[in-house]
Amino acid sequence: MHNDETINRRHRLKSCALTVAQAVCFFLFCLLPLPGCLITLTAAETGASSSVDNVRKAAIFVANRADKSFDDKLGTFEDFLSSHITEKGFSVISREAATDALSSLQKDSKQTDADQLLSNNSSVLRLGQLLGADYLIVASISSYGVDKRAVNAYGERTVNAIHNLRVTYKILDGTTAGTIASDTVKASKTIRFDESSSEVDSDLINGLLDDASASVAESLGKKEIKPVSVAKSAVDFSVACGMQDLAQVPLSIPDVRIAENNTLVFGKDKLDVQALDVTVELDGVVAGSAPGTFKAVPGLHKIRLSREGFTPWERTINIVDGQKLKVALQMSDAGYQRWKDNTAFLQALESGKKLTDAEAEKIRGEAQMLRQSGYKVDVKEDVKVDVKKRTIF
Repeated sequence: MHNDETINRRHRLKSCALTVAQAVCFFLFCLLPLPGCLITLTAAETGASSSVDNVRKAAIFVANRADKSFDDKLGTFEDFLSSHITEKGFSVISREAATDALSSLQKDSKQTDADQLLSNNSSVLRLGQLLGADYLIVASISSYGVDKRAVNAYGERTVNAIHNLRVTYKILDGTTAGTIASDTVKASKTIRFDESSSEVDSDLINGLLDDASASVAESLGKKEIKPVSVAKSAVDFSVACGMQDLAQVPLSIPDVRIAENNTLVFGKDKLDVQALDVTVELDGVVAGSAPGTFKAVPGLHKIRLSREGFTPWERTINIVDGQKLKVALQMSDAGYQRWKDNTAFLQALESGKKLTDAEAEKIRGEAQMLRQSGYKVDVKEDVKVDVKKRTIF
Protein backbone atom coordinates (compact mmCIF):
# COMPACT_ATOMS: atom_id res chain seq x y z
CA MET A 1 0.00 0.00 0.00
CA HIS A 2 2.77 2.36 0.91
CA ASN A 3 4.58 1.53 -2.31
CA ASP A 4 1.43 2.22 -4.42
CA GLU A 5 0.95 5.67 -2.84
CA THR A 6 4.62 6.47 -3.41
CA ILE A 7 4.38 5.47 -7.07
CA ASN A 8 1.20 7.54 -7.59
CA ARG A 9 2.82 10.60 -5.99
CA ARG A 10 5.81 10.26 -8.29
CA HIS A 11 3.53 10.07 -11.34
CA ARG A 12 1.70 13.27 -10.28
CA LEU A 13 5.00 15.10 -9.77
CA LYS A 14 6.25 14.03 -13.19
CA SER A 15 2.96 15.13 -14.76
CA CYS A 16 3.23 18.57 -13.12
CA ALA A 17 6.83 18.91 -14.20
CA LEU A 18 5.91 18.01 -17.77
CA THR A 19 3.09 20.55 -17.77
CA VAL A 20 5.44 23.33 -16.60
CA ALA A 21 8.07 22.34 -19.16
CA GLN A 22 5.47 22.39 -21.94
CA ALA A 23 4.30 25.85 -20.87
CA VAL A 24 7.85 27.19 -20.89
CA CYS A 25 8.52 25.69 -24.33
CA PHE A 26 5.29 27.18 -25.71
CA PHE A 27 6.20 30.62 -24.30
CA LEU A 28 9.66 30.46 -25.86
CA PHE A 29 8.20 29.29 -29.16
CA CYS A 30 5.93 32.34 -29.24
CA LEU A 31 8.93 34.59 -28.86
CA LEU A 32 10.84 33.03 -31.75
CA PRO A 33 10.24 34.44 -35.26
CA LEU A 34 9.02 32.05 -37.89
CA PRO A 35 11.28 31.47 -40.91
CA GLY A 36 11.00 34.40 -43.30
CA CYS A 37 9.21 36.58 -40.73
CA LEU A 38 10.41 39.50 -38.66
CA ILE A 39 9.17 40.69 -35.31
CA THR A 40 8.94 44.48 -35.30
CA LEU A 41 8.11 46.64 -32.33
CA THR A 42 6.36 49.87 -33.21
CA ALA A 43 7.57 53.19 -31.90
CA ALA A 44 4.59 53.30 -29.56
CA GLU A 45 5.44 49.87 -28.11
CA THR A 46 9.06 50.84 -27.51
CA GLY A 47 8.21 54.24 -26.08
CA ALA A 48 9.96 56.01 -28.97
CA SER A 49 8.37 58.73 -31.02
CA SER A 50 6.33 57.35 -33.91
CA SER A 51 6.27 60.56 -35.93
CA VAL A 52 7.98 60.27 -39.29
CA ASP A 53 8.65 64.00 -39.04
CA ASN A 54 11.39 63.21 -36.53
CA VAL A 55 13.35 61.14 -39.06
CA ARG A 56 16.32 63.15 -40.34
CA LYS A 57 16.95 62.17 -43.94
CA ALA A 58 20.52 62.76 -45.10
CA ALA A 59 22.45 62.28 -48.33
CA ILE A 60 26.21 61.68 -48.06
CA PHE A 61 28.75 62.91 -50.60
CA VAL A 62 32.44 62.06 -50.23
CA ALA A 63 35.55 63.42 -51.93
CA ASN A 64 39.30 62.84 -51.87
CA ARG A 65 41.61 65.82 -51.53
CA ALA A 66 44.58 63.76 -50.33
CA ASP A 67 46.79 61.38 -52.31
CA LYS A 68 45.26 59.77 -55.42
CA SER A 69 45.78 56.37 -53.83
CA PHE A 70 42.67 57.12 -51.74
CA ASP A 71 40.41 57.38 -54.80
CA ASP A 72 39.52 53.71 -54.63
CA LYS A 73 38.75 54.04 -50.91
CA LEU A 74 35.88 56.51 -51.32
CA GLY A 75 33.27 53.77 -51.45
CA THR A 76 34.61 52.25 -48.25
CA PHE A 77 34.74 55.67 -46.62
CA GLU A 78 31.11 56.31 -47.55
CA ASP A 79 30.02 52.93 -46.15
CA PHE A 80 31.74 53.65 -42.83
CA LEU A 81 30.15 57.11 -42.66
CA SER A 82 26.67 55.74 -43.42
CA SER A 83 27.02 53.10 -40.73
CA HIS A 84 28.17 55.47 -37.98
CA ILE A 85 25.87 58.37 -38.92
CA THR A 86 22.84 56.07 -38.94
CA GLU A 87 23.59 55.34 -35.29
CA LYS A 88 23.16 59.07 -34.58
CA GLY A 89 19.54 59.10 -35.73
CA PHE A 90 19.95 59.92 -39.42
CA SER A 91 18.21 58.01 -42.18
CA VAL A 92 20.81 57.80 -44.96
CA ILE A 93 19.64 57.96 -48.57
CA SER A 94 21.09 55.22 -50.76
CA ARG A 95 24.36 55.81 -52.63
CA GLU A 96 22.70 55.02 -55.96
CA ALA A 97 19.97 57.66 -55.46
CA ALA A 98 22.48 60.31 -54.37
CA THR A 99 24.83 59.54 -57.26
CA ASP A 100 22.01 59.63 -59.83
CA ALA A 101 20.75 62.98 -58.51
CA LEU A 102 24.25 64.48 -58.58
CA SER A 103 24.88 63.20 -62.11
CA SER A 104 21.57 64.61 -63.29
CA LEU A 105 22.38 68.01 -61.80
CA GLN A 106 25.87 67.97 -63.33
CA LYS A 107 24.37 67.26 -66.75
CA ASP A 108 21.74 70.01 -66.47
CA SER A 109 24.17 72.61 -65.14
CA LYS A 110 27.07 71.53 -67.42
CA GLN A 111 29.25 71.55 -64.28
CA THR A 112 31.55 68.51 -64.01
CA ASP A 113 33.27 69.45 -60.74
CA ALA A 114 31.15 67.97 -57.93
CA ASP A 115 32.96 70.05 -55.28
CA GLN A 116 32.02 73.30 -57.02
CA LEU A 117 28.48 72.06 -57.54
CA LEU A 118 28.08 71.29 -53.84
CA SER A 119 29.40 74.72 -52.90
CA ASN A 120 26.69 76.42 -54.95
CA ASN A 121 23.58 77.30 -52.93
CA SER A 122 21.11 76.79 -55.75
CA SER A 123 22.66 73.40 -56.62
CA VAL A 124 22.41 72.27 -52.99
CA LEU A 125 18.75 73.32 -52.93
CA ARG A 126 18.07 71.41 -56.13
CA LEU A 127 19.79 68.29 -54.78
CA GLY A 128 17.73 68.53 -51.62
CA GLN A 129 14.57 68.73 -53.73
CA LEU A 130 15.56 65.84 -56.02
CA LEU A 131 16.43 63.56 -53.11
CA GLY A 132 13.85 64.74 -50.59
CA ALA A 133 16.81 65.18 -48.20
CA ASP A 134 16.66 67.27 -45.04
CA TYR A 135 20.46 67.37 -44.86
CA LEU A 136 23.42 66.98 -47.20
CA ILE A 137 26.59 65.73 -45.52
CA VAL A 138 29.75 66.49 -47.50
CA ALA A 139 32.89 64.77 -46.20
CA SER A 140 36.40 64.92 -47.64
CA ILE A 141 39.63 63.04 -46.99
CA SER A 142 41.81 66.10 -46.44
CA SER A 143 45.29 64.70 -45.79
CA TYR A 144 47.29 61.62 -44.93
CA GLY A 145 50.83 61.50 -43.63
CA VAL A 146 53.31 59.45 -41.61
CA ASP A 147 55.39 60.94 -38.79
CA LYS A 148 58.40 58.77 -37.88
CA ARG A 149 60.08 59.12 -34.49
CA ALA A 150 63.24 57.20 -33.53
CA VAL A 151 63.76 56.12 -29.92
CA ASN A 152 67.05 54.77 -28.48
CA ALA A 153 66.55 52.90 -25.23
CA TYR A 154 68.71 50.26 -23.53
CA GLY A 155 70.92 49.98 -26.58
CA GLU A 156 68.03 49.24 -28.91
CA ARG A 157 66.84 51.61 -31.62
CA THR A 158 63.06 51.67 -32.20
CA VAL A 159 61.08 53.69 -34.71
CA ASN A 160 57.47 54.72 -34.13
CA ALA A 161 55.57 55.43 -37.35
CA ILE A 162 52.49 57.54 -36.60
CA HIS A 163 49.94 57.42 -39.43
CA ASN A 164 47.61 60.45 -39.42
CA LEU A 165 44.42 60.83 -41.46
CA ARG A 166 42.37 64.04 -41.41
CA VAL A 167 38.78 64.34 -42.59
CA THR A 168 36.73 67.52 -42.96
CA TYR A 169 32.98 67.61 -43.18
CA LYS A 170 30.07 70.01 -43.34
CA ILE A 171 26.37 69.45 -43.00
CA LEU A 172 24.03 71.54 -45.15
CA ASP A 173 20.33 72.26 -44.73
CA GLY A 174 18.65 70.72 -47.77
CA THR A 175 15.82 73.28 -47.67
CA THR A 176 17.86 76.50 -47.31
CA ALA A 177 21.39 75.45 -48.46
CA GLY A 178 22.83 76.99 -45.28
CA THR A 179 25.77 75.37 -43.49
CA ILE A 180 24.57 73.98 -40.17
CA ALA A 181 27.83 72.54 -38.85
CA SER A 182 31.39 71.83 -39.99
CA ASP A 183 34.53 70.40 -38.43
CA THR A 184 37.82 68.55 -38.98
CA VAL A 185 38.57 65.23 -37.28
CA LYS A 186 41.80 63.27 -37.04
CA ALA A 187 42.45 59.52 -36.83
CA SER A 188 45.90 58.16 -35.88
CA LYS A 189 47.57 54.77 -35.66
CA THR A 190 51.09 54.12 -34.33
CA ILE A 191 53.17 51.24 -35.69
CA ARG A 192 56.42 50.37 -33.88
CA PHE A 193 59.30 48.53 -35.55
CA ASP A 194 63.02 47.94 -35.08
CA GLU A 195 65.84 46.55 -37.18
CA SER A 196 64.83 42.95 -36.67
CA SER A 197 61.04 43.17 -36.75
CA SER A 198 58.13 45.39 -37.61
CA GLU A 199 54.40 45.48 -36.97
CA VAL A 200 52.53 45.00 -40.23
CA ASP A 201 48.90 46.12 -40.55
CA SER A 202 47.49 45.25 -43.94
CA ASP A 203 44.19 46.93 -43.07
CA LEU A 204 45.74 50.17 -41.82
CA ILE A 205 43.96 52.60 -44.16
CA ASN A 206 40.55 50.99 -43.68
CA GLY A 207 41.05 51.18 -39.93
CA LEU A 208 41.90 54.88 -40.13
CA LEU A 209 38.86 55.57 -42.33
CA ASP A 210 36.62 53.70 -39.91
CA ASP A 211 38.03 55.63 -36.92
CA ALA A 212 37.67 58.93 -38.78
CA SER A 213 34.06 58.11 -39.74
CA ALA A 214 33.26 57.29 -36.12
CA SER A 215 34.81 60.62 -35.09
CA VAL A 216 32.71 62.46 -37.68
CA ALA A 217 29.55 60.83 -36.34
CA GLU A 218 30.61 61.61 -32.76
CA SER A 219 31.30 65.22 -33.71
CA LEU A 220 27.91 65.46 -35.40
CA GLY A 221 26.30 64.09 -32.27
CA LYS A 222 27.80 66.91 -30.22
CA LYS A 223 26.71 69.66 -32.63
CA GLU A 224 23.46 71.48 -32.11
CA ILE A 225 21.80 70.47 -35.37
CA LYS A 226 18.51 72.29 -35.58
CA PRO A 227 15.53 70.68 -37.29
CA VAL A 228 15.22 71.61 -40.93
CA SER A 229 12.82 74.32 -41.94
CA VAL A 230 9.24 73.25 -42.42
CA ALA A 231 8.61 72.59 -46.09
CA LYS A 232 7.00 75.60 -47.76
CA SER A 233 4.28 75.56 -50.36
CA ALA A 234 5.13 76.69 -53.86
CA VAL A 235 4.32 80.30 -54.75
CA ASP A 236 3.70 82.07 -58.05
CA PHE A 237 6.19 84.40 -59.70
CA SER A 238 6.31 85.84 -63.20
CA VAL A 239 9.12 86.49 -65.69
CA ALA A 240 9.14 88.93 -68.61
CA CYS A 241 12.10 89.93 -70.77
CA GLY A 242 12.85 93.34 -72.22
CA MET A 243 15.55 93.89 -74.84
CA GLN A 244 18.84 95.80 -75.03
CA ASP A 245 21.05 96.60 -77.99
CA LEU A 246 24.80 95.98 -78.11
CA ALA A 247 25.43 99.12 -76.04
CA GLN A 248 22.94 97.89 -73.39
CA VAL A 249 20.43 100.57 -74.33
CA PRO A 250 16.77 99.45 -73.98
CA LEU A 251 15.11 98.88 -77.35
CA SER A 252 11.86 100.56 -78.31
CA ILE A 253 10.04 101.42 -81.52
CA PRO A 254 7.87 104.36 -82.61
CA ASP A 255 4.13 104.12 -82.05
CA VAL A 256 3.03 104.14 -85.69
CA ARG A 257 -0.69 104.60 -86.41
CA ILE A 258 -2.66 104.76 -89.62
CA ALA A 259 -5.74 106.95 -89.67
CA GLU A 260 -8.89 106.04 -91.60
CA ASN A 261 -7.79 108.29 -94.46
CA ASN A 262 -4.46 106.34 -94.64
CA THR A 263 -2.45 109.14 -93.03
CA LEU A 264 0.57 108.12 -90.95
CA VAL A 265 0.48 109.38 -87.34
CA PHE A 266 3.20 108.82 -84.69
CA GLY A 267 2.19 108.54 -81.05
CA LYS A 268 4.06 110.79 -78.60
CA ASP A 269 5.57 107.86 -76.69
CA LYS A 270 7.72 105.03 -77.98
CA LEU A 271 6.67 101.43 -77.39
CA ASP A 272 8.66 98.93 -75.34
CA VAL A 273 9.42 95.55 -76.86
CA GLN A 274 9.54 92.17 -75.10
CA ALA A 275 11.30 89.03 -76.23
CA LEU A 276 9.00 86.02 -76.55
CA ASP A 277 9.73 82.30 -76.22
CA VAL A 278 12.58 82.83 -73.75
CA THR A 279 13.58 79.53 -72.12
CA VAL A 280 13.38 79.70 -68.32
CA GLU A 281 15.54 77.26 -66.33
CA LEU A 282 15.15 77.07 -62.56
CA ASP A 283 17.89 75.28 -60.61
CA GLY A 284 19.10 73.61 -63.79
CA VAL A 285 15.67 72.37 -64.91
CA VAL A 286 13.58 73.91 -67.72
CA ALA A 287 10.43 75.39 -66.16
CA GLY A 288 8.83 76.85 -69.30
CA SER A 289 9.11 79.97 -71.43
CA ALA A 290 8.75 83.68 -70.74
CA PRO A 291 6.75 85.78 -70.57
CA GLY A 292 4.82 83.59 -68.16
CA THR A 293 3.99 82.64 -64.58
CA PHE A 294 5.85 79.88 -62.73
CA LYS A 295 5.75 78.10 -59.38
CA ALA A 296 8.64 77.53 -56.95
CA VAL A 297 9.30 77.10 -53.25
CA PRO A 298 10.14 80.49 -51.69
CA GLY A 299 13.86 81.13 -51.16
CA LEU A 300 17.08 81.18 -53.13
CA HIS A 301 17.04 79.68 -56.63
CA LYS A 302 19.31 79.85 -59.64
CA ILE A 303 17.51 81.12 -62.73
CA ARG A 304 18.78 81.12 -66.31
CA LEU A 305 17.09 82.86 -69.25
CA SER A 306 18.15 82.07 -72.80
CA ARG A 307 16.97 82.60 -76.36
CA GLU A 308 18.64 82.53 -79.75
CA GLY A 309 19.95 85.98 -80.64
CA PHE A 310 20.50 87.01 -77.01
CA THR A 311 23.23 86.59 -74.41
CA PRO A 312 22.08 84.12 -71.70
CA TRP A 313 21.22 85.74 -68.36
CA GLU A 314 21.96 83.88 -65.07
CA ARG A 315 21.41 85.00 -61.49
CA THR A 316 20.61 83.63 -58.04
CA ILE A 317 17.33 85.19 -56.96
CA ASN A 318 15.24 85.11 -53.78
CA ILE A 319 11.75 84.11 -54.88
CA VAL A 320 8.75 85.44 -52.95
CA ASP A 321 5.02 85.13 -53.58
CA GLY A 322 3.74 87.36 -56.38
CA GLN A 323 7.21 88.43 -57.50
CA LYS A 324 7.38 90.04 -60.96
CA LEU A 325 10.82 89.64 -62.51
CA LYS A 326 11.55 91.77 -65.58
CA VAL A 327 14.95 91.22 -67.14
CA ALA A 328 16.55 93.17 -69.98
CA LEU A 329 18.24 90.63 -72.25
CA GLN A 330 21.16 91.91 -74.28
CA MET A 331 21.22 91.05 -77.97
CA SER A 332 24.11 89.26 -79.60
CA ASP A 333 25.72 90.62 -82.77
CA ALA A 334 23.70 88.29 -84.98
CA GLY A 335 20.50 88.95 -83.05
CA TYR A 336 20.89 92.72 -83.32
CA GLN A 337 21.49 92.48 -87.07
CA ARG A 338 18.23 90.50 -87.47
CA TRP A 339 16.44 93.10 -85.36
CA LYS A 340 17.66 95.93 -87.60
CA ASP A 341 16.55 94.01 -90.70
CA ASN A 342 13.08 93.40 -89.20
CA THR A 343 12.57 97.04 -88.20
CA ALA A 344 14.18 98.71 -91.23
CA PHE A 345 10.75 99.57 -92.70
CA LEU A 346 10.08 101.85 -89.70
CA GLN A 347 13.01 104.11 -90.57
CA ALA A 348 11.46 105.19 -93.87
CA LEU A 349 8.09 106.20 -92.40
CA GLU A 350 7.16 109.88 -92.25
CA SER A 351 4.52 111.29 -89.90
CA GLY A 352 1.66 112.96 -91.75
CA LYS A 353 2.33 111.19 -95.04
CA LYS A 354 -0.72 110.12 -97.01
CA LEU A 355 -0.50 106.45 -98.02
CA THR A 356 -2.13 104.53 -100.80
CA ASP A 357 -4.17 101.48 -99.83
CA ALA A 358 -1.36 99.21 -101.07
CA GLU A 359 1.26 101.09 -99.04
CA ALA A 360 -0.90 100.93 -95.90
CA GLU A 361 -1.42 97.18 -96.29
CA LYS A 362 2.30 96.65 -96.90
CA ILE A 363 3.20 98.48 -93.64
CA ARG A 364 0.61 96.49 -91.69
CA GLY A 365 2.04 93.26 -93.13
CA GLU A 366 5.60 94.20 -92.14
CA ALA A 367 4.38 95.03 -88.61
CA GLN A 368 2.74 91.61 -88.42
CA MET A 369 5.98 89.94 -89.56
CA LEU A 370 7.81 91.77 -86.75
CA ARG A 371 5.33 90.41 -84.20
CA GLN A 372 5.71 86.90 -85.59
CA SER A 373 9.51 87.10 -85.30
CA GLY A 374 9.32 86.45 -81.54
CA TYR A 375 8.77 89.97 -80.24
CA LYS A 376 5.86 91.48 -78.35
CA VAL A 377 5.18 95.21 -78.66
CA ASP A 378 3.68 96.74 -75.50
CA VAL A 379 0.88 98.82 -76.99
CA LYS A 380 -0.29 101.64 -74.72
CA GLU A 381 -3.45 103.24 -75.98
CA ASP A 382 -3.32 107.02 -75.57
CA VAL A 383 -6.76 108.36 -74.68
CA LYS A 384 -5.87 111.65 -76.36
CA VAL A 385 -5.40 109.92 -79.70
CA ASP A 386 -8.43 109.48 -81.87
CA VAL A 387 -9.59 105.85 -81.71
CA LYS A 388 -9.86 105.94 -85.47
CA LYS A 389 -6.08 106.16 -85.64
CA ARG A 390 -5.13 102.59 -84.76
CA THR A 391 -1.61 101.39 -84.12
CA ILE A 392 -0.12 99.03 -86.67
CA PHE A 393 1.12 96.83 -83.80
